[in-house]
Amino acid sequence: MKKENTVLSILKLGLILLIITSVVGGIVSLVFSTTEEQIALNNKVSSDDLLVVMPENDSIEEVTEENNLPEEITEMYIAFKGSEEIGYVYKVEVMGYKDIINILIGIDKDNNLVGTKIMKQGETPGLGDLITKDKFINQLFSKQIDEDFTAVKGDASSENEISAVTGATVSSSAVVSGVNKAVEFHKTEILGEEAAVEEEPNIENMNLSGDQMTELEGENKAFEIKDGEKLTGYIVYGQGLGYYDTPIVVAVGFDLETKTITNIMITEEEETEGLGTVIRDDEFKEIFKGNDAVEQEIEVYSSATLSSKGAIDGINDAIDYFNNLLQGGN
Repeated sequence: MKKENTVLSILKLGLILLIITSVVGGIVSLVFSTTEEQIALNNKVSSDDLLVVMPENDSIEEVTEENNLPEEITEMYIAFKGSEEIGYVYKVEVMGYKDIINILIGIDKDNNLVGTKIMKQGETPGLGDLITKDKFINQLFSKQIDEDFTAVKGDASSENEISAVTGATVSSSAVVSGVNKAVEFHKTEILGEEAAVEEEPNIENMNLSGDQMTELEGENKAFEIKDGEKLTGYIVYGQGLGYYDTPIVVAVGFDLETKTITNIMITEEEETEGLGTVIRDDEFKEIFKGNDAVEQEIEVYSSATLSSKGAIDGINDAIDYFNNLLQGGN
């Protein structure tokens, strides 16, 4: 009798545990589902958002899945007024100074930037978060998209320049970079314009003399330059780390006779648009042209401290390879 009671107690306990587990599982599933729905709702483009970036629209059609979007563009819509297509709306995600910034961008059928809205940001209160204020964001309304936009310190002096928030250049530049991503995609994929082709280092643009350029085997990417049978110089690639700890790759031209730098070219970088990207400026290149092929001192250029350091580390990497492995310094 005692044994039967024990078995019965165990069965009752098992049944209770089963019921509790089922109920808890159902609650967790419901909470998870509700949370997912709430996140989706929070991220959804509202009619109020659309009124800012495409005020004449009365309906939109999402075409995100139909397009091969770059990773920065997370959503894409066609805007309509009645049955007439009046423009495109892009939702873009970029990294700010502290956190991800979500931006909504409208471009009309006449290929004008209609408006821009910061959807979500976590920048420094009272500083970076001023990108949401009219003084900054209104600069990205009613603009032609012929040229890339550039964030500048101080007052803007041309149509494509955007005056950065004082003390928040990184946040400002991130927003401008996001707008440029949407504009670039719109131009190439909607308007059918050819994408800009990055110029590759060659004998002419690296200011070398010769008629042959041959890639060499080795740890660093490098080319020897010959004029007939005579070896006249090298192009050597070096690498440093930029602001985001991502590679900055620099091609450096070396004249073999004078042992000097003939030119540099940044071939790869992911620096902040309008701030770190100044390392691509001609003025930055001029600092090194004609310098002896010895280690270059770290020099901050245009307040882009870490980007400058990364580029110069790349230049010094190429110099070291030239001197020690290609024996250019002998």
